Parts: sequence; structure tokens; C-alpha cells
Amino acid sequence: MGRHLFVIGAAIAVLCGCTQKVDGEPLYSAKQCRRVAIIDATTGAATVGAEDLAYDASGGRVFISAYDRRKVEHEIANNAFEISQGGIYAAPLLALTGDDATITLASIVDRDSIAGGLRPHGVSFDPDSREIAFINRSYQRINGKWAMTAQVERADADGAVYISSSGAARCSANDLVTLGAQTFVSFDHAHCGWRGGVEDIIGAKDSGIDTADGADIFDGAGHANGVTVTDGNQLALAATRDQALLILDSNGDGAQLVRKIPLPGAPDNLTTTKDGAVVAALHPSLLAIGLQRRLGLGRSGSRIVRVDPETGAITLLFDDPAAKLYSAATVALEIGEILVIGSVADRGLVVCKRSEAAT
Repeated sequence: MGRHLFVIGAAIAVLCGCTQKVDGEPLYSAKQCRRVAIIDATTGAATVGAEDLAYDASGGRVFISAYDRRKVEHEIANNAFEISQGGIYAAPLLALTGDDATITLASIVDRDSIAGGLRPHGVSFDPDSREIAFINRSYQRINGKWAMTAQVERADADGAVYISSSGAARCSANDLVTLGAQTFVSFDHAHCGWRGGVEDIIGAKDSGIDTADGADIFDGAGHANGVTVTDGNQLALAATRDQALLILDSNGDGAQLVRKIPLPGAPDNLTTTKDGAVVAALHPSLLAIGLQRRLGLGRSGSRIVRVDPETGAITLLFDDPAAKLYSAATVALEIGEILVIGSVADRGLVVCKRSEAAT
């Protein structure tokens, strides 16, 4: 029933028109951007669903968290004997900004080292501990059916997985970030399954942030998504359905909302620049991303903005509302005058370089 209601609602939204508009020209134009295909060295297949990125500045590498969600969902629905896996890739920044349209990479995390398979969802990198952390969707066959468990997994910068994982997270765990000795995990619904669908229908604001050991420190967001740390050691949380960035103060036992910044679109994953700005990937149309992700229909626009977490000032970095170059962007890294963009649904990455005229 939930899918039927979604389709009816989507049809109404199409008639009404719901693509968020934005004024001004982006700092990175389509002419300054190019597609880069990532080929898995083990399977030989082009990666789909590079949903999240993290940057290792000292190593000059971009960590890529990728797996093809629609393919996996189709396999589960058909009770396939095996379910596809993804990878955590480390792409040298020099390779991404070079002339090659295709880069072949092996997953630095061994798929056999993750119980239930490697399907990373949200990734972060702590430059102090040199630790990669990611949410993993592991699947086990129970009573003849596939059952998913979300896990917080950790690895060193070379991909060696730590034996002691933080363990099971909420089924709706979405993204994570480390602040000091604490790891914070966002959850996009209070429940999963049909109850999560009800939350969407009624517009519930029951999502938020847990600690890695399961303590609930904040709820009250409409579909909490990406999370990052500002240079003021505050948490920045993407509230997708609220189309806003939430700035939170955390004292370890809880988190308080100190600022809500409206955005020209629905935010997905977040990253922080060297200068402390928050870079947010936005969906200009929630309808379009919903149709593409859930039903495999059409393409959805991509928009990237830079946000000052103190003043709320917004700079448009990249805008492709008609998805002519790239569909469903969910994350971006701004590294100097380079923009690297990933997508939950499209192939590979988009890499943009600002020209001297644009600077």
C-alpha cells in the first residue's frame, strides 16, 4: 500500500511542479566538469552508486563508498541466491583530475573481511586516527529470506578491517562522523519497513543522530541524512525533507539545535572544506529522486552548494536540475578549486576544475 500511495502522491506532485529553483550562476559550470568512470579491478564492472566520499588530505586520496542499491534491491525482491556487493575505493586525486575518462580501482576493503557482504552506505575519514568508518548493509539468509543488518565498520587507511566493530546500528542508519573520541551516526527514520513508510506519509520528524554505541542524542529532523563536523566542532546534519541544514551543539550526552539554515533543495550527504564551510549535495526535486530511487523512473537533478555554518550564507557551486550531465548527486568534495561529485544512482563520478576566469 505504501508504494501505491507514493505513486499517487508523486503523480499529483508532477502536476503541481516541485523542482526547487535557484538564482545565480554556479562557480563550476558544466563546461568545467567531466564524467570519470570507476572500474572495479576485481569484477571489471563500472561502479554505480558512489553515494558518499571522504578526503584524505595527507595521502591525496578520495575515498569512495559505492554499491548499486537498485540492483541489490531487485536481487532481494527476487530472493536471489547471491546478492551483489560494492566497495570502498581510494582514488588518487591526481588521477581524478587527469585526462583519463576511466580509472580502474580495487576495493581497499576486502569483501571477504565483512560478514554478510560489503555494501557501504556513508563513509568518513578521521585524519588524526587515520581511520575509515562506514555504515555497512550486511545480509544474511534467515528462513529462506534475506535479512539486512546495519553495522558500523572501521578500517585503517589501507582498508584493513578492525576485528572489533562497533556492532549493529539502527536499521535506518545513514551516515556517520567522528568528533573527538565519539562517533555519531545519523538515522533517517525512527523505524524501518511499513512503519518507516508511515513516517514518510505523515511527515514525521523522528529521525536524528545516535552515538555509535546506540545512545540517542537528537531527534526532530525530517529524514536526517548526511552528517559532518564544522571547524567550530559543531555537528551539521542534513534534514532532507525539511530542506534545511541543522547546526547542533553536542556535549556527549545530547545535542541541541542552535541554527536551522534553509537550503535551495533537499540535502543529502555533507562534507567540510579546509576552510570550514559545509558542502551539501541537494536534490532539486524530492519527487524526481524518489521516482528514480524507488521505481527506477527517469533521472533526477543534481545541485551542490557551499554553506557558511555561522552566517548561513550559501554559494552555488554546481547546478544540473535537468540531470543533463549527472543524475541524483548525493555528495561533493570541494578541494581547493576542484569539485568531486558522487551519486547514489548514476555511474562513476563527476570532476570539475575551476578555470582562472571563474576564480
